[in-house]
This record gives sequence, structure tokens and C-alpha cells, in this order.
Amino acid sequence: MRKRAFIGLASAVVVLLAMVSNSGDSQKPSTFTTASSSTTQSETVDSQPAPKAKPTCDGTAVTNNCTVDGVAYSTYVYHPAVAEKSHLKTVTTYQKQVTGYCTLCNDGTYSPSCATGRGACSWHGGVQEWNAPRYSTVPVDTTETVVDAAAQEAYYEKIPQ
Repeated sequence: MRKRAFIGLASAVVVLLAMVSNSGDSQKPSTFTTASSSTTQSETVDSQPAPKAKPTCDGTAVTNNCTVDGVAYSTYVYHPAVAEKSHLKTVTTYQKQVTGYCTLCNDGTYSPSCATGRGACSWHGGVQEWNAPRYSTVPVDTTETVVDAAAQEAYYEKIPQ
């Protein structure tokens, strides 16, 4: 019983392989045989070779003689993304800032010793303000990013035929 099942299975596989190998050969003329009651005839039918379709351009494996959206291109070039190129620049500006506190006299000068007791600013008309802020112009550095070349996204360059 097992031997018969095995032979039947093997026969089915052979028939299936024969069908697959005949269906995959579209370039060769197909041959078929018909059997009548006493004679066997063999006829050959020539099939027209299908026009070879141009491959789809992918820019890496296929880069020329291909089609994209139905348009044939002789060259199809892939350009990868490019990162932004830039550098840092230091810019110096000047600002008026409080640099300390001292005694301000009535004539607009500051006490040279920043005195806080009696007699401070006695030769300058008296004290206008105690612990008055002293302003000076100081440099302030800031950093700016300067873009040398802008970033570019990846793209395909299509050169028609």
C-alpha cells in the first residue's frame, strides 16, 4: 500500500514539474501533441516574443535605460542627502552695566574712597546718594551660527533619452 502511494506521489511531482517547466519558457515555441484514434500528430505553434520591458529605475542597481512613471530615461542618477555645513562666529558688543557701588556727590562725581561717613563729599557740595551704582561699558561676547552651505535632501536626477 505504501509503495503505491509513493509511486502515485512521485508521478504527480513529475507531471507538475513538467507543467511548470513548459509554462516558464515563453521564449521557446510551444509544442503539443494530439492523439487521434490511430495516428499521432505533432504541431508546432510559434509565439511572438513579448517586447522586453524596461526595468524600473532605482538609482542604485538600475541607473540607465529604464522607465519611471511611463517615461524612458537614458540615465537616472541618485544623489544622497547632504548635511548642513556651518561654523560658529563670535560677535562682541558693548553694554552699559553696573560694575560697583559708591557714594555719589552733589556735583556728579563719585567719592574717590567711596566714603560713607561724615565729611564725605565735603568739597563737592555734599552727598547726593549713598551706594549709588557705578556704570561702565563692558564687552559682551555672543556666538552666532553661520550657515556656509544649506542642507539638501536626497533626490534623483532624471536625464531623458
